Amino acid sequence: MTLLAGGLISLLLLNSAVNQDSFELNKLQKETNGYTDEQQQLQQEVDGLSAPGALEQRAQQMGMVPGGAPAFLTPTGKVQGSPTPATAPPAPPSPTATPTGAQPTGQGPSGSPAPPASGAPASGTPAVPSTPASGTPDTTTGR
Repeated sequence: MTLLAGGLISLLLLNSAVNQDSFELNKLQKETNGYTDEQQQLQQEVDGLSAPGALEQRAQQMGMVPGGAPAFLTPTGKVQGSPTPATAPPAPPSPTATPTGAQPTGQGPSGSPAPPASGAPASGTPAVPSTPASGTPDTTTGR
């Protein structure tokens, strides 16, 4: 009888230890899921800040301007092309005050259509040429 009672008590203690470990495992899995969600959210934020339009906008806010035409060194040490310095685009005209202080929706300060709110250049030309200029090597292939 004592042997049976001792076996049941040890089985009860073993079962409670397994249940406690199960609860701990469940808690850690929920914590891991929370960290995974946070990591995905942070990755989306990094992807958004790394987008070309966002980078261009932040560069302009820091006073950076697009670079001029570069020059390249050939494997023999010869300079190919002639570099041009980066120049700042002309400053936008200062806004004129309207008598009421309100402007129609979708219109800029001078009454012209407002520039797009996205990171696209306002001039309508791409910030980076799609094809290299003649005489300059293609930087993607190194030729």
